[in-house]
Amino acid sequence: MDGAMSIWGVWGTSETGHDKRLAAIRGRLLAGGAMCALCLAPVVSASDAHSQTVQVQGADISASRQFDIPAQPLITALSQFGRQSGLQVAFPAETTQGTRSNAVVGSFTPEQALTQLLQGTGVSWRITPQGSAVLGVNQFTDTEGGDFAAGDTTLLDKITIMSRVNAAHGSGFQGTPDWVYETPESISVISREAIVNSPSRNTRDLFDPMAGVWANRSEGQNPGISVNIRGLQDQNRVVTMIDGARQNFQRNAHGSTQRTYVDSAFLRTVEVEKSGTSSVGGAGTLGGSVNFRTLLADDLIMPGRRWGAELNAATGTNEFDFDGSIAAAFRVSDRFSVLGGISHKDLGAYDIGENGTLDVGDGTYRNEGLLFSGSESWSGLLKAEVDFTDNAKLTLGWFHNQVDASQGIYQDSGTQIFKREDQQYIVNDTLTATFAWDPVSDLVDLKGQLWYSGTTNEEKRGARSFDNLGEFTTIDYEMGTFGGSLQNTSRFTLGLGDLSLNYGVEAFRDDGETTAPATADPETGSDLSYGYRGLNPSGRRDVISGFTNATLERDDWLTVSGGLRYDYFGLAGTTKIFGPVERHTEVIETAYEEFIPGQCYTYPDGTPIINPVTGEQVCEEGRWVTRTKYKTVTSVEQDSADVDIDLSGGALLPTAMVAVKPFDWLQPFIKYSQTYRPPTIMEAFASGGHPNGTNNEFAPNPWLEPEQGRTWEIGANVSYDGILRAGDRFRMKAVGFYREIEDYITIGQIYRSETDFEYNAYVNLDGITRMKGIELEANYDAGRFYLGGTFSYIDTDWAETYIYNDVPHNAEPGVIFVPPETQFTIDAGVRLLDERLTLGGRVTHADMGRPAYGILAAGYATEAYTVYDIYGSYAFNEKAKLRFAVNNVTDVAYVPALGDTSLPAPGRTATASLSFRF
Repeated sequence: MDGAMSIWGVWGTSETGHDKRLAAIRGRLLAGGAMCALCLAPVVSASDAHSQTVQVQGADISASRQFDIPAQPLITALSQFGRQSGLQVAFPAETTQGTRSNAVVGSFTPEQALTQLLQGTGVSWRITPQGSAVLGVNQFTDTEGGDFAAGDTTLLDKITIMSRVNAAHGSGFQGTPDWVYETPESISVISREAIVNSPSRNTRDLFDPMAGVWANRSEGQNPGISVNIRGLQDQNRVVTMIDGARQNFQRNAHGSTQRTYVDSAFLRTVEVEKSGTSSVGGAGTLGGSVNFRTLLADDLIMPGRRWGAELNAATGTNEFDFDGSIAAAFRVSDRFSVLGGISHKDLGAYDIGENGTLDVGDGTYRNEGLLFSGSESWSGLLKAEVDFTDNAKLTLGWFHNQVDASQGIYQDSGTQIFKREDQQYIVNDTLTATFAWDPVSDLVDLKGQLWYSGTTNEEKRGARSFDNLGEFTTIDYEMGTFGGSLQNTSRFTLGLGDLSLNYGVEAFRDDGETTAPATADPETGSDLSYGYRGLNPSGRRDVISGFTNATLERDDWLTVSGGLRYDYFGLAGTTKIFGPVERHTEVIETAYEEFIPGQCYTYPDGTPIINPVTGEQVCEEGRWVTRTKYKTVTSVEQDSADVDIDLSGGALLPTAMVAVKPFDWLQPFIKYSQTYRPPTIMEAFASGGHPNGTNNEFAPNPWLEPEQGRTWEIGANVSYDGILRAGDRFRMKAVGFYREIEDYITIGQIYRSETDFEYNAYVNLDGITRMKGIELEANYDAGRFYLGGTFSYIDTDWAETYIYNDVPHNAEPGVIFVPPETQFTIDAGVRLLDERLTLGGRVTHADMGRPAYGILAAGYATEAYTVYDIYGSYAFNEKAKLRFAVNNVTDVAYVPALGDTSLPAPGRTATASLSFRF
């Protein structure tokens, strides 16, 4: 049963009366609610990780809330009621079978909403003073005080408890769902509310306010997203997913390498896990995961209807030309729904800010804007959701994204300055099939998923003035990844508390290929295009992982979990290395005979001298002479050799967590996790050199080891309602972390005996890289006004040497990106005109601390900056809303964190958007 779980329980009383019986009911509800998240977890790590301990909060059951629940099967309606009311919902399993609910739309108390929802269904119900809704318990009667009446002990049927794990918005910072502040782990979520309220040039802009998370912009002209979590990025250190399908595309460059292409138009949430997990989605990751979740049919279909649609259109200044989408869903029957959508975005080359001084140089900026910072993209979404029974569901999805963009610079040829453009055409397709089965059994709650993601980057290289390549027709970079997972959750009631076991397997395969037309160097004969294929090598990588995690919950105050996973990887194939270019010069001597004709003589005045005997002019006879010719010849030789790569390995990775609740509003926790990242195809097979080079700069390292991490975290969740006034809400998550990484992979040098030559190569740093930091996000919402924000502090001590020939050497990475040492965002606003009008502002400040470092790091050392934004919205009615914003109000010139000094951020930009629901 999707989004639900079941427990067996005996609710009873003794001679002491209803107080003990009520305590028993509350204890069972709270413990069951805490455990139910395991069943609710989707197939990917971000949700699996944060769904371990969903507990009842002290909900204000007398306050009104906005409800938007269509008429539908009762089990689905109760799930939505639980999310929108903030209450846990418990009921016997058979209560919902074959029953439909009524629509509930408007502002109601939970009691009023549940009355309308269940009117005419024959289902009895009760809301407890502790904030839980109990349905179908006809054995109990009410007393005047609102408690359950005393009576004989009663054995109830199986109870199903719904939670709010699937919520897309809530009371936290920028609408973060409440389950984030009920989960004892380092989790952040970008809510649907934050996504639709923030028109963005690129989906990576959504990460700017998040604590401990950044989007790398070093390849700022490319619309791909590279996420940095706590200082780790690229090479799958951070796993990015779309609906649980991994996006493992890599492309070598001077900046970031990992790139995910996703449009924000169809995102319902973005879920970020910042450490390791013993669940689906944790295989092969070092520093956490990001899961982009797309829309569901229930997000579009309005109450009382079988279909629904949403239309959004935005435009703005500073080349924010158009951003629009339309999505629609249709409920064919009570058990089958379909969803589809299409979006389009058109952006031009923006102007940077005018206030401040930046050394942009002549490479990327002219009066017409930042060079090649525009793009045009299309995306589409198709989904089908099938409820075979109340207990079995299948969801099929296809997400498509295609982008036309360019990269390049202004280039000085010596006689003129011209634009050098590399055209990019990028297509990403993600296919998912997700199945969930939760029969009437505590031993079975089964979830499985099969998925495929494929990214193709077709590039047309512009001609360079400094090489012999000319213009290629196309270069194709491709990466296809397919995988799957299967997991089950079993639950038991023990004397110590309620135990849940989550266990399963996941596996995936990366298959990468780069093709480029061969172009021979006229002097050496070397393939000038090998630099594209060699540094973006073709190859295959397999990863398989098995895991188990046990969670024990003692009433509503203690949660203890421990997990173990085993990751295994394999990389095998053949690549090439090239030796030094050797030039041999030789002088060749050639002898030959040359005939010299005779010479006739004259007097100085030109009069011929006559032989008096013959009467003829005096002349010499011609003769043959021997001459020598010298010729210099240079021959060029470059040896090459095949290199077999066979890397494999595995590791056992434990996790452990303890959380307590000394008060209903406070949940401190501690967690330990180990992670393990095998080398990628790029790291294992990289060879060759810069295009137009001699192909002997890089070589593979057959002795490369996986990276391993250990992370300790201590934190607390706070969820408190009614602090200053009835109906206000305070949510906070604070986490401190310390991480150690062994065998961090970067660039060094190795020697290859096949060619008797030294190369740049990926190597393992010797020693431990240490990272520590603090992350905080909090929000206070009093209805008419709100105040929230995030804070991040990070300090990293990188290991800087590696062992080569038994001697430590200083590593020379291309570039290691270092996030700001401190960064904070403050967001505040007011709601007027019965909360139809919202006006807000936001300030973001970043202090850089230690800059990026490495042999290419000079262009990535950004300075501190402060940016101000204002925004607002006006709801004409329930179906139409106007949103507006001005980003970078002060038009400051700055380079964003993890950016490139030649690619500053946009200057002042105003946007306006209209959205309609049908």
